[in-house]
Amino acid sequence: MNSQDTRHGIMITLGGTLIGALLYIFALSLDNHFVIITNYIIAMILYTCSFLAAFQQYKKMSSHLMIYILILITIVLAISTYSFVSIFL
Repeated sequence: MNSQDTRHGIMITLGGTLIGALLYIFALSLDNHFVIITNYIIAMILYTCSFLAAFQQYKKMSSHLMIYILILITIVLAISTYSFVSIFL
């Protein structure tokens, strides 16, 4: 596996996580429950796809960088879920 493929995988993984987080933050600013739920589901799908892409990349190259990215995605997912639950409770 060359460096270009690794860089491309990392960029796609972090890009999906960023888009999911920004989409959910945008939904929180609108203060409409239907929009928040819809964007939360879309963000969770993006987080899941990013996590699976990072895990697949980790299995190919076994780097510590990918472990840090997996931890970052998990933290972003936990923060989004915590805010979603705190809104509806």
